[in-house]
Amino acid sequence: MLSEKEKLEEELKLLKESLELDVITKEEYEAAKAKIDEKLNSLNVLEEKEEESGVKEEPKPEDEKEEEKIEIKELKETDIKKGEIKHEVAEEEVKEEEKVAEEAKTAEKAKEELEVAEEFKAEKPKEETKVVEEKAEEIEKEEFVRQEEKPAEIVEEEKGSKKILLYIAIIVILGFAAGYYFFTGSDLVISSDIPEDNAIILIACSSDDECVKEGSIGSCNNPGTENAECEYIEDVEVGLTVLNNKNCFNCDTGRVLSILKSFFPNLNIENMDIETEEGKEIAERFNVNALPAYILNSNLKEAHNYDKLSSSFNDVNGNLVMKSTVANANYYIDREEGPGKLDLLFKPGQSASTKAEENLKGFLEAFGSKVNFEKHDENSGIVKELGINTFPVFLINNKIKFSGVQPADKIRENFCQVNSVAECALGLSKSLV
Repeated sequence: MLSEKEKLEEELKLLKESLELDVITKEEYEAAKAKIDEKLNSLNVLEEKEEESGVKEEPKPEDEKEEEKIEIKELKETDIKKGEIKHEVAEEEVKEEEKVAEEAKTAEKAKEELEVAEEFKAEKPKEETKVVEEKAEEIEKEEFVRQEEKPAEIVEEEKGSKKILLYIAIIVILGFAAGYYFFTGSDLVISSDIPEDNAIILIACSSDDECVKEGSIGSCNNPGTENAECEYIEDVEVGLTVLNNKNCFNCDTGRVLSILKSFFPNLNIENMDIETEEGKEIAERFNVNALPAYILNSNLKEAHNYDKLSSSFNDVNGNLVMKSTVANANYYIDREEGPGKLDLLFKPGQSASTKAEENLKGFLEAFGSKVNFEKHDENSGIVKELGINTFPVFLINNKIKFSGVQPADKIRENFCQVNSVAECALGLSKSLV
């Protein structure tokens, strides 16, 4: 059995560990520690007084020593009953496991209480900490009582394991609380107005983006409210043919396809290369002169979101062909290829056009006569022919365009995609002017 002083020292140790685990605040720790220190000081004073009074243990008479020997002998004879003692210990362990299970249920109940706390993000953490402290103190007191009732040889062994279980229970509760505090999700919104019965209101959606269902168009009715709900419309299937050239380095289709899928979820996509016989026939039938081209069948007009994008298409032979300016078409099919040619389409006085021309100087100086270079302002015939309305624009080999202010090294990289000259191995400036 632990002495009063040993119990106080154990309480002090547990208090310190609770502080390190952030179960209690430093102020709470200092207050509790002061009380324990006061009790320890009182015990120390009593011990000192006893020593000063000269009370010492008198040597025991010979007859008492003989009695002790007889008692020791009797204890040795009881060793044969160790099996029975072990059996009793096993029963105690079973009871202890049942007690731990009960404590786990208590911890689970505390966790459920945390879920419905309305002021969890502000004042509630301190209140929950107090609940955990009271529970820890209650478990600790019960443990001391059990230790006094058990054989001394197993008390020390169980003390460490039970303390670990206590800490685990506390950490589980606090861990759940922290997770609940930082939890956010698109499918679940917790109402800021908690009813008096502490019920949590689940909000179905707060925007159309949260209503997603394959093959359907989702919309959120009464977004962000208790009555919010997702509504789905099954859209028609639309056939889409993407006509492209595998040799075009600047004909990516990812961005446009992503936009089309967001408006028309039931797209049946087929990719076609312009160099094939079928590809050439499609280009001729639908008057395609630039790639990539996006050709959608007549079902598009029945699609739920058609009116939102109808101005982006031309009606050609009963099908809908996306306008080349919308499709970001960069490869001109009908223009005659001119190897080594580079054109700059610019707008005089425009800052971006001026910067583009400055960056171009490093490229032209490095490639020299290997480049057939020309400049065209916004009023030139080629600008009107290609329908260019944003500047600056570069045209390589009379067929492939790219736009924007680019460093000399990027101009070199694009030019060398379709032209093979020794200067392509040079490294130019990668910085913009």
